[in-house]
Amino acid sequence: AAVAVQALNSQLDRAATALLQRSLLPAALPEIGGLEMAARYVPGSGTVGGDWYDVFSLPTGEVWTVIGDVTGTGLAAAVIMGRMRSALRAYALEYIDPAEVLERLSRKMQHFEPDAMASVLCAVINPVLGQARLSSAGHPPPLIARPGQPAELAEVDADVLIGVASPAPRRVSTIALPPGAVLCLYTDGLVERRDRPIDDGIARLAAAIPPQDPENACASVMLAMAGYVTHRDDIALLMVRQNPAAASAGRPDSGQLKEVL
Repeated sequence: AAVAVQALNSQLDRAATALLQRSLLPAALPEIGGLEMAARYVPGSGTVGGDWYDVFSLPTGEVWTVIGDVTGTGLAAAVIMGRMRSALRAYALEYIDPAEVLERLSRKMQHFEPDAMASVLCAVINPVLGQARLSSAGHPPPLIARPGQPAELAEVDADVLIGVASPAPRRVSTIALPPGAVLCLYTDGLVERRDRPIDDGIARLAAAIPPQDPENACASVMLAMAGYVTHRDDIALLMVRQNPAAASAGRPDSGQLKEVL
C-alpha cells in the first residue's frame, strides 16, 4: 500500500510540475515586425525540470529573447523557474543592459533562494540596427546561421550561473544579425549525452540548422537530433530570424542610425 501511495504521489507531482511549467511558457510567441520566431519544448522522460524560454518586446523597440535551465527537477525547479522568469521581466523594464539584469536576478536569487542556481542566456535584439546584445550566465552558447554560411557558435562571454556570486562584472557581447540570419537558443538537453562530449552535440546541431524560416528550422533540428538525444532531460529550443524583406524595408538610413545611436 505504501509503495502504491508513493507511486501515485510521484505521478501527481509530475503532472502538477508539467502543468505548471507549460503554463509559464509562452502560449504563443509575439508577432514582432522584422522578426520571425518559432520554439519547441519537449519534457524529458525522467522527472520534469526547469527549462524555459521567453520572448517579449519593450517600449524601446528591442526584443528580449531568453532561455534558461534551473538546476534540479520536479515541482520545486518549476516553481523557481517561474519566479526567475517574472523577476527577469521586471528587471528588463528597468535596465537596458542584459548583464545588469542577470546580475540583479542573481542577487535576488542569492538572497531569497540561496540554494537555487540556473543557467540563463539573454539575447536582446534590435531589429532596426540588425544586431543583438548577449549576456550568458553559464548557459550553452547560441548558434547563428547567416545567409550563405554554415551555422557557427556566436561569440559570447560566459559568466557564472545565476545564484552564484560573480567574481567580476558580467559581460555583454554584441553580434551582427543581418537580414536572413537565424539565431538559435537551446538548453543542454538537446545536445548533451552522457557517452559523448557536448561539443559533438553542438556540432550536430549546427549542421542541422537550415537557412529557412524558424518554424521549418525548428522542425528540421528536432528531426535531426531525434536519434541523438535520450530525452531524459527537458529540451527547449528557440529560433529567431531577421526577416529579410521586413528588415531591409524597415532599416533606417545612415542619418537615422546616428540619431538612434
